[in-house]
Amino acid sequence: MENQKSRFNLFLAIFIVGAISGLTLTVLSTWADLEAAYYGFARRAGSGLRGLSCPVLMTANETNAIRLTVTNTTEKKLSPAIRTEISSPALAFLFSDYVELQAGESVVKEWEIGPGNVDLDRFIFAKVLVYASYPIPDRENTCGVFIVNLPGNGAIFTWGMVIVSLLGMGVGLYGLSQVQDPERSGADTARQLTFLAVVVILGLLTVYMGWWIQGILAIVIALLFSVIASGLMVNRAKI
Repeated sequence: MENQKSRFNLFLAIFIVGAISGLTLTVLSTWADLEAAYYGFARRAGSGLRGLSCPVLMTANETNAIRLTVTNTTEKKLSPAIRTEISSPALAFLFSDYVELQAGESVVKEWEIGPGNVDLDRFIFAKVLVYASYPIPDRENTCGVFIVNLPGNGAIFTWGMVIVSLLGMGVGLYGLSQVQDPERSGADTARQLTFLAVVVILGLLTVYMGWWIQGILAIVIALLFSVIASGLMVNRAKI
């Protein structure tokens, strides 16, 4: 009996570590993108811009790049102008570019970012505006990067947290489903926690899609579920 309870607690702990890792990454990414949306960049377009991507995490002394994929979805040649603003402790850096795109062609533009772009102590923000090129209207979008005050590479931290999250939740759920405990059914707990795992995975998806509104929703649902599930487990333990 004690051995079964120990295994139950071990796999539950592994699952919790995985879930916390995924939620932490979702929170940091969503926080940065939310701050970018309200950073103070002037709004000039009414349509959203797809194809803009920022690194999720960067370290304090690291350099990386913001990337924009611009695609001509029309059947004629377009030459849109691009206005890019990137944060700094003082005035934002401003870049002006233009691209020539044949029908159906895509091009990737990059802007380097580094320590000189850090503002509010822990963020880098960017806004890109692609001016109208008939029949496509003005489009703009923002993104943010969370700065980790640790040595190393932000991409390693990002992927490390993703791997820990997926492995932790996977191993935890599998282990719990195999535990046979007459007082606390591991299989029942695994089924209940599967919902939380799905929410965390959806949260990780919002990290890479830049969907900060959906990221907030995933965080809220995960936290509410965690509070409810914790209360149920405490009550079950008292019985």
